[in-house]
Amino acid sequence: MKPPAPLRTARRNQRGAAMALAIFMMAVLLLAASGSFLIGSSNVRATRNYRGAGQVHMAAESGITDALQAINAVGVIDFQSEIVNQWDSFYGTNTRSFAPLPGFSYTVTPVVVAANPSAKGQLLATATGPEGYTNVVVANMTRSDVPVQSPGAIYLATDAPTNATFNGNAFAVDGNDHLLTGGPGPNPAVPGIATRTDANTQETSTSLSVAQKDNVLGAGFSAGPPMVPSVMTSASAPTTAQMNKIIDDILAKATAAGTLDQYPDQNVNGGTHLGTKDSPRVSHFTNTGGTVLKANGNTDGAGVMIVEGDLTVQGDFDFVGLILVRGKTSVQNDTQVTGNATIYGSLWTQDINLTVGGSGIVNYSSEALAIANNAGGMDTLPSPMKVNTLADCAQLAAGTGGCP
Repeated sequence: MKPPAPLRTARRNQRGAAMALAIFMMAVLLLAASGSFLIGSSNVRATRNYRGAGQVHMAAESGITDALQAINAVGVIDFQSEIVNQWDSFYGTNTRSFAPLPGFSYTVTPVVVAANPSAKGQLLATATGPEGYTNVVVANMTRSDVPVQSPGAIYLATDAPTNATFNGNAFAVDGNDHLLTGGPGPNPAVPGIATRTDANTQETSTSLSVAQKDNVLGAGFSAGPPMVPSVMTSASAPTTAQMNKIIDDILAKATAAGTLDQYPDQNVNGGTHLGTKDSPRVSHFTNTGGTVLKANGNTDGAGVMIVEGDLTVQGDFDFVGLILVRGKTSVQNDTQVTGNATIYGSLWTQDINLTVGGSGIVNYSSEALAIANNAGGMDTLPSPMKVNTLADCAQLAAGTGGCP
């Protein structure tokens, strides 16, 4: 027996209401789930964007660090001349990969500060990454007034194969820091002899006899057994081209300061004074005819000594500061430190033949290099660039803090 029509209608209405309520609840649940998904997806994107921004900033700062290490390994006299104008060969303009984070890379560009282009500058590092991440970091820098550490008591700047000769057993090359009054200086030891290649390090080291190995002291020396002389590779030290630029800038600085002395003759005779510790000079020996420049008799000096040809130190010669030999890279070139020669500071040479003998002494001395640093008026020697401020251009308006 069927229920009355009104009852059937009421039941249908109840079922319809229940179904409508169920559909409504399902819609609410779907809406909530969709909202949660959208919120979660938004949070994931925000987290990924935040992480990506941090990573691309890290890549840009690493670019600054990488470029600054390359600059300060050599040091700077004139930022515009040695760094900005030489950037393509010095560091390069190609994009470099940031190894710790696949897909991220950076480029670095040096810019001078127009008010003081020789001593002030900027490094602009532009980093990019996946999904369009980009960041620019600017390092605003000033040249320090403290010279960089010399590569060695003697530095062989050439990449060509060298030929070192050591005569007798009375010479000494010491990379330990020396005070001019005697005793140890305040700075760490450098190699007695530094080269740019492992092959030249090996050649120089094996040119020393067993009895001569302890005549070359400094960083890396070991009394053994076996005895290891202080001869080391310094691949980041100035190249021949960089050394030439350094010499040119020293000459320009000394010319402007009125502290440059020119010596066109072959020989330096006894009684010649090439500056003093209180008044150091830049002494420029300009004879480029391929003959040997001889320092004979009682000669002394302080400051920077630049030799365009070959250098032979003979007789009694005392010098405090930096000696730079810019010889032609041919087999005729010789840098010889023999006789009663005592050099405090450092000697850099581009010659492929180095001869050390007699009672020649080359002692590394940061005190002597500080004197040489005043030979061009002031701040004559290569010095590091120091970062004054670091600007994150993602956080700053254009034109602020050096940002483009």
